[in-house]
Amino acid sequence: MPDSRAPRPFPANRLQAIRNSGLLDRRGEEQFGHLTEHVRVAMDVPVAIISIVDEHRQVFAGHSGLPEPWASIGETPITHSFCQHVVDAAEPLVVSDANLHGLVRENLAIVDLGVIAYLGVPIHLPTGELVGALAAIDSLPREWTGKDLRFLTSLARVVDKAIGLGVSELKYRTLIEDMNEGFYAGEAIWSSDGHVEDFLFEEINPAFTRLTGLSSSVVLGQPWSTVMPTSLAPMLPVYERVLRTGQDEVVHHKSEVLGGRWFLIRVRKLDGSRFVGFFEDVTEKRRAEINQHLVNHEIGHRLKNSMAMVQAIATSTLRGLDPVRVSVFEQRLQSLSGAHDNLLERHWKAAKAHTMIATTLGNLGVDGRVHVSGPDMDLGPKAALNLSMLVHELATNALKHGSLSVPDGFVDIAWSVEEGTDDALVTMHWHEHGGPPVVAPTRRSFGSSLIKMGILGGGGTTVAYLPEGLEATFSASLSQLQIAEF
Repeated sequence: MPDSRAPRPFPANRLQAIRNSGLLDRRGEEQFGHLTEHVRVAMDVPVAIISIVDEHRQVFAGHSGLPEPWASIGETPITHSFCQHVVDAAEPLVVSDANLHGLVRENLAIVDLGVIAYLGVPIHLPTGELVGALAAIDSLPREWTGKDLRFLTSLARVVDKAIGLGVSELKYRTLIEDMNEGFYAGEAIWSSDGHVEDFLFEEINPAFTRLTGLSSSVVLGQPWSTVMPTSLAPMLPVYERVLRTGQDEVVHHKSEVLGGRWFLIRVRKLDGSRFVGFFEDVTEKRRAEINQHLVNHEIGHRLKNSMAMVQAIATSTLRGLDPVRVSVFEQRLQSLSGAHDNLLERHWKAAKAHTMIATTLGNLGVDGRVHVSGPDMDLGPKAALNLSMLVHELATNALKHGSLSVPDGFVDIAWSVEEGTDDALVTMHWHEHGGPPVVAPTRRSFGSSLIKMGILGGGGTTVAYLPEGLEATFSASLSQLQIAEF
């Protein structure tokens, strides 16, 4: 007969599945105690267990009537396990008298736990691996009936489902507890007129305490108005919107009660009036953004002063020349200044193409007569400034000679992106409508040179002076347009 105390092979995949389930890490926790109590009462036995078996031990995921010290320890060595044979054979084990049963008569559970009669059936993980047994145990010899076996087998299916829920919950809790982000969950408290007026904390993770300094004993079961009263008012509208719409929201929140620190909070609805929040401390990042904004504002202010000085010097220097040319020069400076402002808003790293166009057209007062369509995109500083000057020249020419020189004329600007094998090709189409007939210029000017140079200043331009209006196409690769450096 095999010796139940001898080392035995244990399939690696089953062992890994058991360890991943977390069931072996819950010794002494009565996670399935209500099920074992049901077995004990229904079958009139002194002990019932749910055991999870690995190569060295069995861990009790649930037990009822188990003697000490095993009840407190929550596990036994494999030398004290009848359940190991249920796992090995993948079928029920029926023992009427362990002292007379060849498979288990040497098992130490007979002496140390008083196991004489045993009836055990297999239990499984949600993925199908057999991991242990649900067992009824008697300290006296007992003849088990077919009804006993059917009852225990039926209840084992319930245990399988409970294990599945427990494994899912463990994965969820492990994920939440290991997060670097703070986590909280709870239920909204509604006012009589149907608005969220407070929030009751039901759960937090360790990162919540680390980020806020507030322990679970201070937070759990308490309303937000008690824990962080000054933070309640700005967050209530967020919580109410999330609960009403079911849409997640992400907000920056400054908490005065936590020393004026900034948090980025993501709020998600669970069900009914319950929701969760994930948050991280972004104080340093937020302060850097504020400082950068102040620096950009100061740079922008000085740049405007410099532009104004250049304009004043140029006006003084060019006094006596053609006032139209002077006006054109001043407008170009204003367009360049607006382009710099847009770049400074993005820390001189990029600017949106549509924003650059809107700013330039707005300075000329024609933004309502130019229709922009197609995908928006980030442009690097060089392409952004070139685009601003290009649109300025096109719009100025349209005001003088083209479709914008008459009340009913307008312009279409259409962007398109054509994916290529190596790089996407970006094209901007300028199409004038409803204006007087146009003809090609007879001489090359600074403005026509700018137009010819295109968005990147290196060509990729086609211009057609058609009787129905000017048409121009400007093309460049997306990667070149998004280069940050000049």
